[in-house]
Amino acid sequence: MVNFDLYEKYDLNSVKTLEILIKSDSDYLIYIKKKQYKLFVINKEREIEKVFSMAVGNKKQFLTKTHSGDKGTPEGLYYVIEILSKDAEKETESFRKLKRMNYVYFTATNGYHLWGHPDKDAGKGVYGPRFFRLDYPNKEDNKNYAALKRKGLIPKNKEGKYVDQGTGIGIHGTNDPVSIGHRISSGCIRMLNEDVELLDKYIKIGTPVYIEK
Repeated sequence: MVNFDLYEKYDLNSVKTLEILIKSDSDYLIYIKKKQYKLFVINKEREIEKVFSMAVGNKKQFLTKTHSGDKGTPEGLYYVIEILSKDAEKETESFRKLKRMNYVYFTATNGYHLWGHPDKDAGKGVYGPRFFRLDYPNKEDNKNYAALKRKGLIPKNKEGKYVDQGTGIGIHGTNDPVSIGHRISSGCIRMLNEDVELLDKYIKIGTPVYIEK
């Protein structure tokens, strides 16, 4: 376990004010600092149990997600609403759904490439052995999206309609380990496969995930 004094080292002072999260039904809070490329597991005693490196969305200045296709990682309080695992029973949707997701082949021509190789396809297996889906967009995201749309700051598609907010944001593994520590994902939080498997022991449906710039 990491000593609480390391909060200062990692600039996590704001976590001390997040008592509502620590008092949730979950035993742990997942706390993400985008600019540090770090994911922290914090227990109810406000101690750092684990620190993992991760990658975030490929958007300039670590801006938050506002709409589909912007490749931003959202910011704020979210909750885990679905757990997909390669180690689940093979007849379960948890196993089958992740298998289908990892079977999809992602191409560089569509913007999905390996880190440092814009001409090389991301290929299959991009989600790794776990996918923890978050409840993005939530009520706060809906409110922000509506405000941006009123200001004309949400782009429109070829049909002249505003693009939606997007969905499918989660914490997952990767088939591109050298990408960890960079802005490369389409908005998700990406971890090493061995790390996302370790994270599994701290995650359940309803686990709070707080994301900060």
